[in-house]
Amino acid sequence: MGSADYQWVFASLRGAAAGRMTTVFINGKFTAQATTGVQRSAAYTVDALDRLLASPAAPPGRWVLLCPLAGRPPALKHIEVRQVGGAGRSLHLWEQAVLPWAARGAMLLNLAGSAPFFKRRQVCTFHDAAVFDCPEAHTWAFRLWYRLLFRRVARSARVLLTVSEFSKRQLMRHLDLPDTAIAVASGGGEHMLPVHADPAVLARAGSAGAGFFVAVGSANPVKNHAALIRAFEALPPGFEPRLVLVGDANPAVFKRGEAAATSARIVRVGRVPDTELKALYGAALGLIFPSLYEGFGLPLLEAMACGCPVAASNAASIPEVCGDAAIYFDPHSQAAMSAAIVQLAGDSALRERLRALGAVRARQFSWDHAARVVLSRLVPR
Repeated sequence: MGSADYQWVFASLRGAAAGRMTTVFINGKFTAQATTGVQRSAAYTVDALDRLLASPAAPPGRWVLLCPLAGRPPALKHIEVRQVGGAGRSLHLWEQAVLPWAARGAMLLNLAGSAPFFKRRQVCTFHDAAVFDCPEAHTWAFRLWYRLLFRRVARSARVLLTVSEFSKRQLMRHLDLPDTAIAVASGGGEHMLPVHADPAVLARAGSAGAGFFVAVGSANPVKNHAALIRAFEALPPGFEPRLVLVGDANPAVFKRGEAAATSARIVRVGRVPDTELKALYGAALGLIFPSLYEGFGLPLLEAMACGCPVAASNAASIPEVCGDAAIYFDPHSQAAMSAAIVQLAGDSALRERLRALGAVRARQFSWDHAARVVLSRLVPR
């Protein structure tokens, strides 16, 4: 979206608000959830929206982030934060009953994949079509609910958003939607740039000596970490770099997808804050991203923004995100994965080239752009 489109967005919203104060509510369920890529995407999009609303051209309406009592809302300047509902309610009940009541009569913006089933005036973001494409990766209850929700919302919501052209194609196919029904609002990696790296994690990762690779993702079968572990363990005995696995499991959503590592060269550090994640990206020989399925792949841009070379699967949205700034391998081939690891470890010139290409690639994506796409879809053109 160019500057002319940006000005049109605000002009349209001002026109819609003329004579009355419009209100847009934002679903803040993500503020009370464990943080994965979906929650990070919602948080950074809200932050970018808050910055855009500082513009003199911004519409006069109210923007309100509605959060559960257990939420940890971000500090915002131009979006109000309101905590609603009682204590002790499940997040699912809060989203399906408390949230639509609090947002009654107004537009509701959902950015984290789920939404109230019966709310009609809403904008909904589906990050991928994994509940259709990869049913084996999810618990039966999660799969059943989200298939019902996606089909309902696809017919009732004002606007649908997703995060990549790949996800758009898959959602169009499974939900029988036209091209015009879904807009793509991709994320960015620039949120990592101002983060101050905390090197304390490097000691836990055993980064001394020959260095290490990092892999980031939850214990979801489609992340393919079990295959990565097997590929790493199959490397020659003389191969010295370690593999550091970042992330943990959510058994309520995903079936367990990782095998136990037997090699002392494989280290798990669990979920880490951004300060430690940046230190890992900055010190690693590279990010190994073996995923079988991704709606977007936020760690790819985060790594590139932090100067970390990338070796990635050639599946799903990953080539769309990485472009020419990664080396690719077949995620179904242990030999191909092992070869990519060895290649990246042994070729310092390749790593430098990927760092340079990655920095350029990361700048082609931004949360500011995602926020502008969201704004552009709130008012029909």
